Amino acid sequence: MSHQSKTTGQRDASHRRGPRLSAAATIGILLAVLSGCSEDEAPQSPTTSLSAEDPLITISDFDYSFSGTFEPGATITVHNQDNVGHTVTSDTDGQFDVAVGPGETVTFTGPDEPGDYPFHCTPHPNMVSTLTVG
Repeated sequence: MSHQSKTTGQRDASHRRGPRLSAAATIGILLAVLSGCSEDEAPQSPTTSLSAEDPLITISDFDYSFSGTFEPGATITVHNQDNVGHTVTSDTDGQFDVAVGPGETVTFTGPDEPGDYPFHCTPHPNMVSTLTVG
């Protein structure tokens, strides 16, 4: 009987190894399949598409910078690269006032008349600049 139980014990041990090998083989196959996926197939996060010609106000390191020309009545894009929210608020009430959350991009309609329009960030009054509409 001891021989039978030893044989049974050996059979049980090899039976237990079988599923482990199958699991390892399955994981290996999964890794091979997944590594075959290209970056083109990965889902992309939504982003705002901007061309080089779009007038843009960029907020970075608590400072405003500009690119492009701001025409009267144009749609102006504001991109906040900081980790905190900011505003683009005209010093003259009612001209423009937009909030831009951390990492967000928003748009607003610029003034209809050419000129210089001083503005600031409401929560950070040391952030000031002037929007020139030409």
